[in-house]
Amino acid sequence: MLVITTAIVLFSGGIDSTACLYWAKQRYSDIVLLSFIYSSKEDKIIQSTNEYFSSLLSIESKIISLPFLGEFGLNSKSSLIETLDDPPEIKDINQLNNKDLTLETAKKVWIPGRNILFLSIAASLADSFMEPVDIVFGGNKEEGETFPDNTLEFVNKMNQAISFGCINEVSIKSPFSDFVKRDIVSFLVEKKASLDFTSSCYNVKNWSEDRKPIHCGKCESCQRRKRAFQEAKNSDPTIYDS
Repeated sequence: MLVITTAIVLFSGGIDSTACLYWAKQRYSDIVLLSFIYSSKEDKIIQSTNEYFSSLLSIESKIISLPFLGEFGLNSKSSLIETLDDPPEIKDINQLNNKDLTLETAKKVWIPGRNILFLSIAASLADSFMEPVDIVFGGNKEEGETFPDNTLEFVNKMNQAISFGCINEVSIKSPFSDFVKRDIVSFLVEKKASLDFTSSCYNVKNWSEDRKPIHCGKCESCQRRKRAFQEAKNSDPTIYDS
């Protein structure tokens, strides 16, 4: 039986990718925490959380700049791009049950082909190691309802492409594909993860004195975070601006 000791964790600093990191820590001896920046409103917080968790858990960090992806986001007028308007607001967590509304907000923060690109770059990096490598990806059931590139079907099809595109053994793992956000929060609480240093916000503008992100509290991602802690029946350590 092939034993794979190396993993690349795609890391955005949110609870999903942080759960992937703690999941990987249990299974692999060598981990690379891989993040991407692309002139988005999330760039600073992605860098900050990557640096925090790579230092905390003593793992290798890699941050790749993709300026062309920012250009693509400008073309599509994604509100995640730094120079464009703020992402749309969700008034309260009950609105998350409105499928038409969440599909519309998803379109407004969509970055064209982002996860296809991220996973392809991760696969190229993995292939360069010249050994078997797993890529750990934070797709989940809840976000898969509005973002098709978070579904297990997407992961399976990407794995098919990777099997032709890499000469070494490279595979995407999606350990939380059947989880919703409350399950992911419960997993991280069990692992005693530093949840107050993670960020779910599309629009972090400030940090506390000890470098914890201050969430806007209004975007859809913030509302999903709030609901997850409530449904998991765990105290929410997040700092919200509102």
